[in-house]
Amino acid sequence: MPTYAYHCDDCDLGFERLLPIRQYDDPQDCPDCGKGPANKVVTMTNFILKGDGWAGKNSRIKGQMARKNARLKSKETDYKNDARIALAPNVDGERTGSWSDASKLAKSKGKDTSGYDKLARKEKK
Repeated sequence: MPTYAYHCDDCDLGFERLLPIRQYDDPQDCPDCGKGPANKVVTMTNFILKGDGWAGKNSRIKGQMARKNARLKSKETDYKNDARIALAPNVDGERTGSWSDASKLAKSKGKDTSGYDKLARKEKK
């Protein structure tokens, strides 16, 4: 039930009544002086329309999407920076001048050189 505001001109009292909509037009007596009918006061109520079709939800979702996109942008920048790191020819952390040198060093240490051979072939091209 909605709350309606009234004002009594005789005793200058403002009061509210919780009434069904069908009783809105019924005259209301003042609770202080008992005289009536009191004047209806037009008030602006504060209410929220919930659901998918209302502007409040749309603006809330717009803010959520902006925050999500900002987080994703920072992650995307990090990924791009990580992609700039290139492999350097090395064997167990010992850097070499080329992948073919790394393959030779790995072979001398008894390691599998198949990965180094592929990179050495690409390096020659």
